[in-house]
Amino acid sequence: MNKHITNLQNENDLSKSSVHSIIRLINYIVDTVVWLILYFSIAYIFDRYFVRFNSYVVNYIYSISLGLILYLVYYGALEFYFHRTLGKFLTRTKVTDRDGGEITCLTIFKRTISRLIPIDIFYYLFSKKGLHDRLSNTLVIKN
Repeated sequence: MNKHITNLQNENDLSKSSVHSIIRLINYIVDTVVWLILYFSIAYIFDRYFVRFNSYVVNYIYSISLGLILYLVYYGALEFYFHRTLGKFLTRTKVTDRDGGEITCLTIFKRTISRLIPIDIFYYLFSKKGLHDRLSNTLVIKN
């Protein structure tokens, strides 16, 4: 019973220290801009020197696939190695599990995939935590 109460207190302390939605919005904007720059740069290089398709359907599938792969690599690799993305570096925040510990590779995978749910960005209108935070049991806290 005492252990359960201690865990609830730790969880409440961490929830209070999680960052404000404005900081999360800044993280989102910075990360989206960086991801778009990466996407358009790599797409330009591939289009210019390597890949050219004559079909609109194939070009569409190629573009979506390239964007999705870069998205997964950007968020997955940075959060795996540094526990933060470039937006989080800028705002001096990081990702932890809900107990304040290190996040695992599986947690990062859940978090990254959960970001692809279309309503995730609108979830902040109703909650301080994003949908991807809830589904992966993570928090973004000040570093």
